[in-house]
Amino acid sequence: MKKRRLLLAFALMTTLFANAQWRVGVTAGADYNVFSIDKQYMADVLHDGRWGVTCGVTGQYNFTDWFGVRADFNMTQKNYRMHRGVWKGTDIKYRNTYLQLPVMASFSFGGKKLRGFCNLGVYGGYWAGSYRFGQDMNSFTGKYYDFSEKVEFSSVRDKRWDCGFVGGVGLEYQFAEHWAAQVEARYYYSTTSTTKQYMRNKDYRYNSTTAIQLGASYIF
Repeated sequence: MKKRRLLLAFALMTTLFANAQWRVGVTAGADYNVFSIDKQYMADVLHDGRWGVTCGVTGQYNFTDWFGVRADFNMTQKNYRMHRGVWKGTDIKYRNTYLQLPVMASFSFGGKKLRGFCNLGVYGGYWAGSYRFGQDMNSFTGKYYDFSEKVEFSSVRDKRWDCGFVGGVGLEYQFAEHWAAQVEARYYYSTTSTTKQYMRNKDYRYNSTTAIQLGASYIF
């Protein structure tokens, strides 16, 4: 019985690796980020989503023609706009740059040239930089002013490491023996607040990001 199980396991591994395949590629596209906060006492503060860009490199190892493991390294902007309902002149736009590493199980289906696929997994990220510009009000003079500046991170306030879940669906077209093009709609759901809970009133703030990206891969 033990010998039979070993033979069965060997046959299964042989079947899997007989179709194993490496691929590497690049991706680029646009993303739309929604920034949500627990308003509590900040009922007048409004946040709107904003568009950004995403780009990166990708590697994938396919065990069979329908299942593989994919890892990306990308730069994704998680931008948003902050304005106030009463102070109409306050309108601030934020541009936040994240470096991310999604690791996903990849499932595919369809024909040899045109295939659909689904990616599901988790990601880790690092908030690399932040910039803001727009109009705000001087609380002492009551006058509005324009500004454009880099945001300095605070070790007390800002949580720069990010993690969460990621999923995507798309289509792939293999237009040559070793080359394929992809289009994918992807969603990043952050489970990590961008702020540390250092105050008595908890201040939870989260990003959720939808990306539309194109990619090209070389298949070994």
